[in-house]
Amino acid sequence: MTSVLVQTPGAAISARGGQLIVETKAGQHAVPLGHVTELIVVGNARISTAVIVDLAGRGVPVHVQARAGSVPFSVLGNVEGQVEALRAQVLAPAGARLRAARALVRAKVVNSAWVLRRLRCGVLDVPDIEAAGDEDALRGVEGAAARQYFAALAAALPGWEFGGRAYRPAPDPVNAALSFAYMLLLGQARVAVARAGLHPGLGTLHVPHGRRPALALDVMEPFRGPVCDLTVASLLRSGQLRVDGFEVRGGEVRLGAAGCAVVADAVAQRVAVWGVMGALQRQVGAVQRAWAGEEGSCWVWAPPVRA
Repeated sequence: MTSVLVQTPGAAISARGGQLIVETKAGQHAVPLGHVTELIVVGNARISTAVIVDLAGRGVPVHVQARAGSVPFSVLGNVEGQVEALRAQVLAPAGARLRAARALVRAKVVNSAWVLRRLRCGVLDVPDIEAAGDEDALRGVEGAAARQYFAALAAALPGWEFGGRAYRPAPDPVNAALSFAYMLLLGQARVAVARAGLHPGLGTLHVPHGRRPALALDVMEPFRGPVCDLTVASLLRSGQLRVDGFEVRGGEVRLGAAGCAVVADAVAQRVAVWGVMGALQRQVGAVQRAWAGEEGSCWVWAPPVRA
């Protein structure tokens, strides 16, 4: 099964004879449509209606990023909202939403600490998440933990001018690579949310705003560190992702074509080996049960290997 990344400017994407065809000036590449698990398009490319219709009919998502690291526009196929699921999402009590959000933040912090142990670059002080009395307080706790975590992560990446998380624009290669990895994971989270019949914009931890996929961002929180941060840090430390994989435009650091390919391939491998898509769907289901007031805490994902 194949995650297909297209990022060559002017590439033409079509479907013929049961094949996904990508044509560029350098030549033509074909992949059997039945083997494609997702199509990721970065930048300017031409895609035929036949491709979108065929992939959507197979339930295969198409994610389009205007540039590497930008929020994707996604075509998710026949996954229209289910009335009962949407009603439960809208009417979930504030207390139930807060309990689910606490569980997600707790998992994110625990998994972030796991990443630091894995990289042997520091220890994370786990804050008192239960003391957060509302969503604003919880966001403050999560933000403080994140700043501590990224400061420790920076120590594992000497020479990369990384001082902490920053984006829009990304000031350094590490942030550029992280943003791209997060957007790849966000595409997976949006699919999981849509398949459950939920609206991606109505979250609890992330503030709903405009077209922001707040719920998808909520659900992916426990996965960020192990799936994205660890992958990017490992690529940088091993030399698989090098300085020449990035480019600077107008003061913003971006992943170039080679860098995008390296990060996309590594994230796709991590997602496949760890069964992340299935885990995201299970995470969405756990949040739904928490909203419904089921007994017990909201199930949260943890890496399937030891640090």
